[in-house]
Amino acid sequence: MHNKMWSRVTGICMLILLLASAVPVKAGQYYINELLDGNPPHQVLKEGPTVRVKQPGVPKPAPNEAQEQSAAKTEPQRRGKVALTFDDGPDAHNTSAILDVLKDENVLATFFVVGEKVQRYPAVLKRIFTEGHLIANHSRTHADFALLTNEEIIEQELNPTSKAVEKLTGFYPMIMRPPYGSLRQDSVTYLREQGWRIVRWSLDTFDWDSTRNKPEQILSRIQTQHHNGAIILMHCNGPATVRVLPDIIKSLRDLGYEFVTVTQL
Repeated sequence: MHNKMWSRVTGICMLILLLASAVPVKAGQYYINELLDGNPPHQVLKEGPTVRVKQPGVPKPAPNEAQEQSAAKTEPQRRGKVALTFDDGPDAHNTSAILDVLKDENVLATFFVVGEKVQRYPAVLKRIFTEGHLIANHSRTHADFALLTNEEIIEQELNPTSKAVEKLTGFYPMIMRPPYGSLRQDSVTYLREQGWRIVRWSLDTFDWDSTRNKPEQILSRIQTQHHNGAIILMHCNGPATVRVLPDIIKSLRDLGYEFVTVTQL
């Protein structure tokens, strides 16, 4: 009797182990190590986890009255650098309007472009380049890279896009952002070995989401989530971004930030 019970328990344990091993690991779980690897303190994906890395606080000495008066007369203290980034361009209207604002404000940004649109709007792509902004790769078709092999990611999506940019500018981008932030860990390793630099974002304005992208909502996210080294995600495919962009720039300047490209962070 004892042997039968022991045999049954052993069988149940083996069945549990087999079932557990058959459950696939969700692709989203692979993001965690990548997000924690040298990224700013807040990392938000459109679809996926939010990872927050708590930074140790630095105690501030109590200011005396003279210091307080002096501080009141000076400009806001420098907080550091932020990078404005724009996905999914170029397009016929919004990208040019974004470029107009950036030119008026003397701000450089990073544009993650889509290969099919580069071929469709070459003049806008050239303007991005000639006005000094950084061009990076956002795929050819905006495909979900988690569904592609590593070879397909490069051969079908990244290489054609960078070649299209190179044909127009002489510059072959080796910085990429996967559409939707979606990338398996094995693809992260493979792309890095091939010389690609992967850049996601640390502050999502949600300008891509029509249910919550009113200008005041976008600006509120900037004002509450700003941080040194922020990579700010915006897009070229919506008028709300164009309308709020001057206020975003003013707000971040008032907070003491300098605007740079992602390579300058």
